Amino acid sequence: MTRFAAAIAAAPVRLAGDPFARGRAQARAFPALAGAVAAAVDLRLSDPAAAVTAPATEAYTRALEAWTARHYPAILAEIEGIGAGFGIAPYRLFAYLNASHAADLAQGATLAEGCTALAAGGPAGGAIVAKNRDYRAEHVALQQVFHHEDPAWGGLGFLCVGSLGSPGNFSSGMNSAGLAVADTASRVRRHGVGMHRYFLLTWLLVHCRDVAAALEAIRALPHAGGGILVLGDAGGRVAAVELGPGHEVGIEAPAAGRAVARANHFVLPATAALNLDTPATRAANCHSEARAAALAALAGAWGEGFAAADAAAVLARHAADGAGFCRHGGADISTTISAAVWDTRARTLTLAPGNPCSAGWQRFSIAPTGRTPTEGKKDPP
Repeated sequence: MTRFAAAIAAAPVRLAGDPFARGRAQARAFPALAGAVAAAVDLRLSDPAAAVTAPATEAYTRALEAWTARHYPAILAEIEGIGAGFGIAPYRLFAYLNASHAADLAQGATLAEGCTALAAGGPAGGAIVAKNRDYRAEHVALQQVFHHEDPAWGGLGFLCVGSLGSPGNFSSGMNSAGLAVADTASRVRRHGVGMHRYFLLTWLLVHCRDVAAALEAIRALPHAGGGILVLGDAGGRVAAVELGPGHEVGIEAPAAGRAVARANHFVLPATAALNLDTPATRAANCHSEARAAALAALAGAWGEGFAAADAAAVLARHAADGAGFCRHGGADISTTISAAVWDTRARTLTLAPGNPCSAGWQRFSIAPTGRTPTEGKKDPP
């Protein structure tokens, strides 16, 4: 069984200043990885190349970029800073971030993205939000824990697990108010012009302090569609959000003491009909359905008191029936390149930089005041 590990810095990579400055700071922190970032962008765009370059996809991507310029210019400024630092045209980076939408629009292409995410009430209040990042192998070298801070945020900052070459919270993160959010990929039959999920992950951490505010914002925004969010906050509230195009959004917001969990397909009545099911997606869909069933069987035991160690044990689970959450590539179409466990009360991230069944765990924290986070410690969860 192949095992993967990533070289995560012992302390969060500090990205401070306005959006352009924070984007450019990625390259200043890791100049030797400029070639690896460019190669990852090239490879991502070459995967569904015919879909990316199709006239209809190009028109959609341009419309999405124009919408983003009007409604979330800060994220485009961050992308411009990344491009300036790594020598990549900003629109090429935008198209790279839109490659999964291109594959959906073509109703084909088998993608390596997967992920499993869950949230439950944590010990002594708060919530635990956890995610296995099942993603592309080239991102092992690009993966880091970042700490973003911007004078415009009034002292709020956030930690996130992301990738060099991609803006903001590109996988999972938590702000200094204790709101945590993680995403999983899902394939959908239709996309719209609105907030891209990758950008929404950052927008929520910058603008919201709890799950209630995040859900209100999600309901108000139009969305590009595709993907699922799992959220938790310092008050112990959790939720799962299935993102369809426009305002076709499904929300599960259980009562206190209940958990949410998701694999890579929609399950709520408002959104389940949007799932993309083609011969190219069938194997991934079957794996997602098996993991979702396994999560549902486990979740009944989660509730208030679910701790970081409990989440880590779930993320490290293997299963011969295809319902395992820790994935090793090979015969599996996906690979777990990290596992993140966010404790919203303690404001900590416990991270396995590779397969959670074998990688050593590192711990990071962010102070509620938004001060610079502490360095990571190689402690078990």
